[in-house]
Order: sequence, then C-alpha cells, then structure tokens
Amino acid sequence: MKTKIYFFSAILLFGFFFLSSCKKDEIESDTTSSEDNSLAENMFEDVFKVVDETLKSNDLDGNKSYIYNHNYGDCGIVTIEPAGRGVFPKTITIDFGDTNCVGNDGVSRRGKIITTITDYYRNAGCVITTTLDNYYVNEYKVEGTKTVTNEGRNEADHLYYTIEVSDASITSPEGEEITWQSNRTREWIEGEETTVLTDGLAGILDDVYLITGSSSGVNRFGKSYTITITEALRVESDCFWISEGTIEIAPEDKKIRTLDYGDGTCDFNATVTIDGKTHDIILRGKRR
Repeated sequence: MKTKIYFFSAILLFGFFFLSSCKKDEIESDTTSSEDNSLAENMFEDVFKVVDETLKSNDLDGNKSYIYNHNYGDCGIVTIEPAGRGVFPKTITIDFGDTNCVGNDGVSRRGKIITTITDYYRNAGCVITTTLDNYYVNEYKVEGTKTVTNEGRNEADHLYYTIEVSDASITSPEGEEITWQSNRTREWIEGEETTVLTDGLAGILDDVYLITGSSSGVNRFGKSYTITITEALRVESDCFWISEGTIEIAPEDKKIRTLDYGDGTCDFNATVTIDGKTHDIILRGKRR
C-alpha cells in the first residue's frame, strides 16, 4: 500500500510541476494583447488615411459627389455638404457600399465613414470628428469615434494634431471582439509641401507622421492592457502597416512586454520581447 501511495503522490507532484511549467511558459510567451493592440492601431490608422486622402484630394468648397479614386480605388463615393467656400462645419460621407470593394491598396472595405470638419485641414483649431456606419475592413467590423484637432505648429515648425479614439471596438470575422481607446499626438514630418493639386497622387502618398502617446484596451479573451509608446510610431500614407517604432504593453496579470514594429520596412512583421525572450509575430488585419 505504501508503494502505491508513494507512486500516486509522485504522479501528482509531477503533474503539478508540469502544469505550473506550462502555465509559466504560456504567460511568458503570450502575445495576444500585443497582436490585438496592433490590429486596433492599424485599423484606425487606416480610417485616418482614408479621411486624410479624401480631405486632401477633394474640393471642400463644392457640394459634389466624387468617386474616391486614388490609393483606395473607385470603391467609395464622396459627398461633401454644405456647399460654399469657407462654409463650415462640413460633413463628408465616404460610402463604400454594402458589398466589399477592393482598393488599389489591396484592402477590402464596405460601409460608410462619416466625418465632420470645422475648418480647412491645415488651419490651427480645425477639429475633425469621424464616426463609422456598419464599416468593415477585410471583414473586420470597425466601430468608434476618432477626433483629430489641429494644434498648429510645434518647435520644429511641423503641423501637429492631437487624436482621441473613443468607444472603439473591432470584431474579427470569427466573432472575436476587442475594445480600444487612445490619446495620441501626430506630428506631420514629411510631405506637407506637396499636394494633390501640385503633385497628383504622389502629393498624398509622400506624407509621413510620427505618433506618440498612450492607449488601453481589452483583448479578444477579455483581458485588459495599457500601452505606452516609447519610440515614436512611423506612419506612412502609402503603407497599411506601422513601419517603425516601439511600444510597451502592460497586460492584466502578466509581465510588461515590448513590441517593435521594425526598421521602417513596410511589412506585417514585428517582434515582441517578454522577459528577455523575443518572439516573431505576424500583424493582423490585412490579406497576405
């Protein structure tokens, strides 16, 4: 009987250490919050790029419907109201329709982006508020409100904007939901000198911004996390992905980890470092 008890105890002890080891490994290698935050970052950067290109490539003084035909193809019809030069606020509706339409950037979209603007985009004090109506990007449903305020010029003589995202959620094609909110500063470091009127499409695609600030959210498994940008995120108008920069992620009940977006290459690769160990991850949200 003693032999059996000792043997059974040994099995229990082994099982305890085995499960503890597995749990520890899982905690130290979990990149869920990193992946979900990057998804939210990319989705709302994409919303900004759609609005940004629309504001820069359309005549805000008219009351016309345009086919949105630059980086995002001829998928969206743009309507600007009311008419009249210098008449604000204006409402800009970008309607991608009820079925998916793939733009020149390879991204499928459907639904509406609705933006209210209080002044011309480059004027200090301009406030741009964007909401989404049944809006999908590559079958991810994107919801929330994005408010962009032109704060004028900084010490480097660059235009900069404060950006708040509130009540945001993203639902995957599989039905997994994440929530997200952020407070950021966006500095326009390249491309201000060119416009679509002087340089065509190149006058939009050469725009580059640096993003600083913080955010927080709840990942697809219901765990909360907070984010701090430690090296400014580089966002280029002609790239779906964030191409450079690092953030620190503090997930609920887990160790702080660092996400590195890379060296400026436009791709879906990133790394997450947890407790000195680096893991490669594939950013979510776009067809590959």
